Amino acid sequence: MVTFLEELSPVVQVLLATAVTWGLTALSAALVFLARQLSRRPLGALLGFAAGAMIFVVV
Repeated sequence: MVTFLEELSPVVQVLLATAVTWGLTALSAALVFLARQLSRRPLGALLGFAAGAMIFVVV
């Protein structure tokens, strides 16, 4: 897998990384947005997951 990524051009690598990070952030936000009927505990866990995904994207 790493060899495949190394063979791509830098522009494609950036676009791929951007798409993956956008997808993770959107997925995390969608989980929180769609789970409005949950009690506080599961909603807190989903918010923590969303925040963790966003921090993972930055770091």
